[in-house]
Amino acid sequence: MIERYLENYAEPEARAVGGAHAAPANLNGRPLRDTRVWQGCLVIPAFNEAFETLHRQLTSMRSADVLVILVINAPENANPKAIADTRMLLNKIHEQDYEHVIVVDRASNGLRLNPKQGVGLARKIGCDLALALRLAGRARSDWLLQSDADVVFPSGYSDLLHTIPVTDSAGARIFPHNHFSSDPTLHYAGQLYDQHMSYYVAGLAMAGSRYAHHSLGSTIAVHAKTYAAVRGYPKRSAGEDFYLLNKICKLAPVERLAGPALSIEARISARVPFGTGPALRKIVENLAKDPSGDSYLSYHPDCFRLLGRALRALDRWAVAPQNPLQGNLLGRLSALGFDGFADGLSKQQTTAEQRHRSVHDWFDGLKTLQFIRACQDTYGDQSLTHTLANLESAFRTKVFEFQTNNG
Repeated sequence: MIERYLENYAEPEARAVGGAHAAPANLNGRPLRDTRVWQGCLVIPAFNEAFETLHRQLTSMRSADVLVILVINAPENANPKAIADTRMLLNKIHEQDYEHVIVVDRASNGLRLNPKQGVGLARKIGCDLALALRLAGRARSDWLLQSDADVVFPSGYSDLLHTIPVTDSAGARIFPHNHFSSDPTLHYAGQLYDQHMSYYVAGLAMAGSRYAHHSLGSTIAVHAKTYAAVRGYPKRSAGEDFYLLNKICKLAPVERLAGPALSIEARISARVPFGTGPALRKIVENLAKDPSGDSYLSYHPDCFRLLGRALRALDRWAVAPQNPLQGNLLGRLSALGFDGFADGLSKQQTTAEQRHRSVHDWFDGLKTLQFIRACQDTYGDQSLTHTLANLESAFRTKVFEFQTNNG
């Protein structure tokens, strides 16, 4: 499977590694010039990052027996200053000649990324290369660590690379995390954002969704076989982490690790069109008007209660498809394409178990998010702080579990 993926779907940098192939000109680093076998690989994309921050991060991994694949990249349409700063970063990294870092240059002229593919392509380049190095015997672990330049790695971060999973425990693992900042307003914004995301994931868990997990690229580890099976990262300018895990969840477990927790610097950023950076910007703007944070809105709890009803109705339909869905739920699911899905499935000979698996593959993480957002028209957003204070005990406990990883 891995060989087939690398041959048919991998990026050029990965296909050129291994065997008698010479490394492409945009790959550099001491590990390419020796035969050392590493415990595992860590992939970090970097665009318009400060050298000091990245140097600190790379230095922290020096003694961990981890090969870092640093993909220094810039989209073709990036701000000229951001491109110039990224190329300066590339030069400074080359000067360091780290013993444990391979540098992929996708920031120089002729090498920059398609803006529509952005960070997704950057992550795919790095992970494809890690996969090729694993196949070539340059790494022992099947786990591919992925992160970002804004993460502070805690002690024990690379311990996952020393585990030997059984075949059926492949998939993805999610590290717990929290956002921090030395700026009090930005730190509070990071806390509110973490609460919002933990509330969302807890709401999915309370509803019974199997897609109840965080989706943050800097916190993911994916098994090599699983990565190949889903054909790697989607080439997207944002949301690539969400879509990768959405694909994985249909094939293998996506599990939350007990620890250690990653510390992620809360940063206002325009690197991607949506995601953490833009969300933090909006929260900071909100805090300028209301420093208490009480006016920061999130989903109404009834959105998740309705999701639970929908999931239970789909389970009943899988057992007895001759009994059609009724009423408001049918309308909401039909708006997501359920009628076409059900019609197509009815033309096949299926068992209840097969229908159950199919319906939950269809009603995946993306459709779940679309369902919740459609519910906002009926159940308007509420103050997040007030919502959390007034949740029923079990729901509040679940939010606390996802936010603190105590559970």
